[in-house]
Amino acid sequence: MARRALLCGCNYPGSNAELRGCINDCMAMRALLTEHFGFQDSGITMMLDTDPSTTKPTGANIKAKLGELVAASQPGDVLFFHFSGHGTQVPDDGESDGYDEAICPADIYNEAICPADMNVITDDDLRAVFKPLRPGVKLTVVADCCHSGTLLDHSAIAISGPKAGEKVPDFGSLIGSMLIQQLAGRGVEAGGAGEGGATRDVRNRSLPTNQFLQMLSGMLGQNVSKGNIRSSLVSLFGNASSAKAINYSQMAKQASTVMAAAQKGDYSGCLPLLGALFAACLGGAAAAGGGQPGGPAPGEPALNVNRPPGSGGGREEKLGDDVGILITGCQSHETSADACPSGDPKQAYGALSNGIRTVITAHAQQNPGQTISYRTLVTGVRQALAQARFSQNPCLECSEENADTPFILP
Repeated sequence: MARRALLCGCNYPGSNAELRGCINDCMAMRALLTEHFGFQDSGITMMLDTDPSTTKPTGANIKAKLGELVAASQPGDVLFFHFSGHGTQVPDDGESDGYDEAICPADIYNEAICPADMNVITDDDLRAVFKPLRPGVKLTVVADCCHSGTLLDHSAIAISGPKAGEKVPDFGSLIGSMLIQQLAGRGVEAGGAGEGGATRDVRNRSLPTNQFLQMLSGMLGQNVSKGNIRSSLVSLFGNASSAKAINYSQMAKQASTVMAAAQKGDYSGCLPLLGALFAACLGGAAAAGGGQPGGPAPGEPALNVNRPPGSGGGREEKLGDDVGILITGCQSHETSADACPSGDPKQAYGALSNGIRTVITAHAQQNPGQTISYRTLVTGVRQALAQARFSQNPCLECSEENADTPFILP
C-alpha cells in the first residue's frame, strides 16, 4: 500500500493578499503524516511559494502533480491533498448561484505589474483531476481556505456528534497546554476571525471576487468583469487556466469563425456550434435543478447553514459519492482564519490545520494506537475552535459511509 501526499502552502509574499500561516501549516501537516499515519518523507511532495527549493505551487504545477498521483495510484493506496491559502469565487453563469468555487495558487507574482498571485483552480478542475481515480484508492482533501465547499461535489455531513462510538477528545483537560494557549490567550478575542474580533492578529483566507477582478484588470491593463473573466484568464495563463475558461475561450473563437464564414454564405459550421452551445446550456440547467450537493446538512445544530455557493455546478465532472473525502475550512457564510496570536509570523497558522493537528494529538494521547474517524475529527475541531473563540465551523463533505471511516487510513 502506497501513501502519497501533496502539501501546498501559499503565503503570497509581498502581495496585498499576503498571509502568514500557510507554509507553517504544510510543515505541521508533514509532521502529522509521518508521526501518526505512516507516511515517508519520500512520499510527500511539498509546494511552498516562499521556498525556491520546492516546486512553485502554481495552478499548472498543482494540477500536474495531482494528475501524476492519481495515475500512479492502485487500489488500496492512500492519497492526501492539503491546500493552505486563499479561496475565491469565479463568476460563472452556468452555476446555480453564478459562481465557481476556487483555490488560489501562486501564479504570476509580479509586484511591478500587480501585487497578487492570480491564477485559480476551480471546483470543476479538481473534480476533473480526481475523476480517473481507481476504485479502492482513499483520497482525503483538506482545504484550509474560504470558499472550499463542493470542491468534490459531495453533500455536507451533519456534524452533531460522532456516530461511530468514538469519544471526542476531552478538550477541557487536554487543550489547556495546547490549542487554548495557542489561539485564545494572545490576541484572539470573542467574535472570531472576519467579524472584528481579532483584527490585529487574524486575517481571513478569502480573496473577494471584486478584488480578484481588480487584480486581473491591473495585470491586463484593461477592465475585467464577470462577462470577460474567462477569456482574461486564458489570455494570462493560456493552457494553465481553468479547464472551463479554456472551453469558453475555444467556443468563443469557434463562434467568431462560424460567424465570419456565415457572412460569406458558408453556414456549414452553424449546426455544430448550436449543438455545442445547447449542450453547454443544458449542462448548466441540469446543474441548477439537480439537487443541492454540499448544501445544508440535515440536522445541523444551530449553525444556520446556507447552501454553499456553486452547489450543483460542474455536473459533467461529478464524482461518485465514494470518491474522495473533503474537510473544508468553514461554512459558506464564514471565513477561515489565518492566525498569528503571538505576533511572530514564524508561529502563525491556519485555524483549521492547527485544529486538526491538535485534535489528532489529543486523540492519540487518550487512545493510543486507535484511529479517529472523519466525523469525530471534524466534530472535535469545531469544538476546539469554539473554545478558542473562532467563529468558523469546518465542514465534512463525503458519503455517509466514508464519514465514519478512519481519517486518511484505509
